[in-house]
Parts: sequence; C-alpha cells; structure tokens
Amino acid sequence: MTSLFEKLADRGVKLKSYRAGHNEHVLCPQCGGGNHREHSLSVTVDEDGQGAVGICHRGSCGWQFNDRLRDTRPPRRGPLGGYPGGGYAKGEKPPLREELFPECADWVYDFFAQRHIGPKTVDTFMVASTRWRFGEIGEQDAMMFPYRHNGRLAGRKYRPRHQKSPQSQENSGAPVLFNGDSIKDAETVYWVEGEPDVMAMFECGYAATVSLRDGAPREAKFRPDDARFAALDTHAEELSSVKRFVLAGDNDLPGLALREELARRLGRHRCDIVTWPQGCKDACDVLSITADHDGTKPAGYHLLRQCVSDARPYPIEGVHLIERGMLEKMRHEPSAEVMTTGAWASDQVLHLPTEGRLIVVTGFPSHGKSSWTRFIAVHTANKHGRRWMVFSPEHQPWKNFVRECAEVHVGKPLKAPAMIDCMTREEGEEAEEFLLDHLLMMEVDAEDQAPTLDWIISRAEMAVLRYGITDLLIDPWNELEHMRGEISETDYIARCLQRFKAFGFRHGCNVWVVVHPAKPPRLRPGENYSPPLAYDISGSAHWYNKADVGLTIWSPKESLGTADIMIWKTRFRRWGQRSAEARLDFDSLTGIYRSPVSGMS
Repeated sequence: MTSLFEKLADRGVKLKSYRAGHNEHVLCPQCGGGNHREHSLSVTVDEDGQGAVGICHRGSCGWQFNDRLRDTRPPRRGPLGGYPGGGYAKGEKPPLREELFPECADWVYDFFAQRHIGPKTVDTFMVASTRWRFGEIGEQDAMMFPYRHNGRLAGRKYRPRHQKSPQSQENSGAPVLFNGDSIKDAETVYWVEGEPDVMAMFECGYAATVSLRDGAPREAKFRPDDARFAALDTHAEELSSVKRFVLAGDNDLPGLALREELARRLGRHRCDIVTWPQGCKDACDVLSITADHDGTKPAGYHLLRQCVSDARPYPIEGVHLIERGMLEKMRHEPSAEVMTTGAWASDQVLHLPTEGRLIVVTGFPSHGKSSWTRFIAVHTANKHGRRWMVFSPEHQPWKNFVRECAEVHVGKPLKAPAMIDCMTREEGEEAEEFLLDHLLMMEVDAEDQAPTLDWIISRAEMAVLRYGITDLLIDPWNELEHMRGEISETDYIARCLQRFKAFGFRHGCNVWVVVHPAKPPRLRPGENYSPPLAYDISGSAHWYNKADVGLTIWSPKESLGTADIMIWKTRFRRWGQRSAEARLDFDSLTGIYRSPVSGMS
C-alpha cells in the first residue's frame, strides 16, 4: 500500500479527510450500521498521519482495526511505562503508557447521552471504560478521562460507574489542565469544574474549555503555594496571552471559592462570570434540561449558550451592583487579613494589608528605607508565607540583596570581624532553601534595555501567575527609566501610581515603592531637618493621594542605632492610625529591627 487512502479503502473505509489527528464517524463495513444505518465506526488518523485506528461502537459488532503504513512509533514500553531495561532518577515518575485507542463501553456513551453529550464528543476526548481499584470501595467499573499536554498523555482520572466519588488519579510529570491543549492560540478560554462539564461546553461549541484536575476548594484561601493551582504554572505561557476568561464553574460555595481563586491568579480585568439558571449547578445540569426544542438541538443547548452569552464582567473597583444573596455570600467569604511588622512597638500602630495595596515608603538617604522594607520582606515571608519580587538596582549585583535577606532570616552576618558570631554553613543552606521559595529578583541584563514601568509590570504579571508572588518591591523609584514625553511630571506620576494600583487590585499583590523626598533647603544656623512626609516627596502630591499606606523611616541623630516609623497615610483604620509613630532599635550587623527593651510592656 502506498497511501493511507488505499490502505483504508482495502478495508471498505472511506474518509472525508486524511489529515493527521482527524476523527470521523462513518458506516461500518462489517455490520453496515445495523437497521438504522448509523455511522457507528469511529476512525481516528494517527498524529503523524501514517496510520489510523477504528472501532465500531455498536454493541453487537465492536469491529476494530489498527493500520500503519510504517512503524514510526517509539520502542515498546515496559510494564510500568518505561522502556525495557531503562531506569529513572530518584523521584522521577515514569511516563504513562499510551493506549492507542482505549475501549469505551456502551454504558459510558449512555452516561453522557443522558446529559445530551453525543458519542462524537466522547470519542474526541477519548473517554474510556476500564476496571479500577478505588481505595474505599475496591475494584469497580470505571470511567477514565485522559489528561494530555502537547498531545502526549500526562495523566488519567478515574470515576466509578455508579457514583461520583471517590475519584482516583495517576499522573506523570507536571500537573496539567483537562483539555489544556485547547488553550493554544485561543483568545477566549472557558473555565468549568470537572471533566463532564468541559465536555458539555464542548458539545455546545466552546472548544477552549478547561478544568483543574483537583476540582474546587472548600473556601478561597489565596495561598500562593496551593498545589491545586499548580497546573497554571505548567500552562503559564499560553494563559498569559489569552485575552478573556469566562468563569463558568459550579453554582455552589466551593464553585464561588474557585471563581475567586482563579480571578485573582488570572487577572480580574480578563474575567467574565457566567450565572447558571435557578436550580442548575453547572454546565451539565443546564445541557441536560429537556423541554420543547427545535428538533435538532436540546433545549439545554440553547439555554447554555444564552447563559454564556450573558456572561458579565468581573466586578471592578468603583462599580458595584447589589445582587440577591449578596449578604449570604459575604458570610462565607474569608475576611481581609492584616500582617504584623515583626516588632511589638510598630505592631501597636501599624498593620500591613494583604490584598494588593500600594504602600509608599520615603525618607532621607541612609535613614533605613531599604533596610526596613527588606526586614519586612523577610518577616512577612517567614510569618505569613508571602512571596516577594524585588527590583533593587542600587544593590548591584542583586546577590547582595539576597545576602542581606539571609542575614535577617538567620540573625547573623554572613561574614563578620573577629570575635563576632557569623553564619554557619548549615545556617546558610537553610536560609537559601527559605529564600528559594519566597524571593525573586529582577535585573535588567541587556545593555540596550531600560527598566521602564511596562518592563516591571509585564514581568510581575507573569510572576504572579507562574510563581504566586504576593508583594512587588521597587527600590528606589528614581532608578526606573521614566519616559513621560510631553505630559507634566504630576500627571505622569498619577498615571504610574494608578497602574500600580490596578495591577495590585487585579492580582491581589501588594506594590511597595521606595521613593526619595525632594532635596531639603539649606539650613540656617541652629536649625535641624524635620522628617520628610508625603508632600515632601519629589515630583507630586499624588504620592499621598494614591497611596493606601504611607510611611517615613527616620533615624534621629540624637539616638543612634534607632529608627522611627512614622505613618502619614492609611486608607482604612484597620491598617493603622495616621500621624502615629513607633521607635525601633536597629542592628546594623544583621539588618533586624526590634522593639526597644524599655518600650516593652
């Protein structure tokens, strides 16, 4: 045989298309499709176009074939999915064995038919039937959903035939989304909860629909290291280019929690929300509705498409619509948390926000702005599990910033003069492990590239999605490349700060900006400088207007080794009291701030 066309024709099979990956239902040459002449033979062309597999889904027939022009497949895999005689490094998972065309029993087609999901959709997703042992209920008939990444099998999920749970999984490599390959080149991606809901959306024409492997959480905790959302890291590059996400998850409390988690990670500005009809929990429920219809599509098909068409934008700051049931939803939403500052004295006057706010820190040079924000970064990472991304060009090379963070974490200098206890090798290794999980550094590597605001925000948005950063630090503001063109400095700063606030709000990521005050006037004899406040910052009064929290770090000459934390702005009272102050002791060897012993109660 010289072509796939001739090879299949010899079996009595003729397709409309022979392109790689094509799937088509045709008349079975063995059973003729029965009395109803149905197209029961499902034929799928191999991914390389050099063969095809077919199976007749009529229970009284079941004819199958597997034809190849030439064998270009990899060597036969061993019983665990590895190549015979091959070994795997410690902790590495062997690849899953690829089923050429898995068996699918009639009861699987019946299961989906009850939900108005046709056999073509079942075959497209290669859902199969098998026997599987579930820990709690033993071996059962099971439905198998394959998870693929870049066309290759990456995992399988099993669901018992007669009940929804318990479900079981086997995975190989990084976690992926169900139907994750559909994201590529998609302008709009639809999110649901569960594999059948993905297939229901696909049945209604929404091919780029995905679902998380582990379903919805019981409540939204916004933990950056939540393994449930690890698949977003695997697909980070494709997700970053999607223009619009439509969140069409379950209409229950876990579904609402999942919606909040996804919106924070994907960006609220890119998310729309689908509201299912009263009495319907998810896409399958809607598609399953039976009523008068046009004879070609069930009523649920039209209703589902109408619900998706009516999706509304995710709520944005300043525009709020009161909804029925709003208060009950609020009862179950997590309360906005605050963070400690790492010292008892400053905790009495200041609590740090967690939900994506603009925090401005100012002070004269050498008064401790960078030292204090670095101390806060290490403390909040240690105490509250925060992940920081830092742009600090004054610490060249950037490894110096990492070293100083390690010294704060351990409480000892990396290197020290004689008679001073310094960090041990074991302590240094422990600090490295800690910082690996909680600190990312930004640096402009190319000589012809400038650290503009766009450069900062674009990398920060990717880092939120890929690494789950919760805080972005720019230290200092004047090291950015400011290209304001013909607009005034005041208008330029207002636009920049508004962009920081928008980024923080969309992603729930605090933005910390360290900014210098204007150069003070020359002092007359006998005069002393006063601490710089908001309106002393160089450039614009918008530093006060736009900030959610504003602080000054001031080291008085009369009290060496101390620093005053002076609050000049808190948008909400729960973060602190405006005009309040706290004095802290500063250890220059370790970079640690402590409450003065005399100030402790």
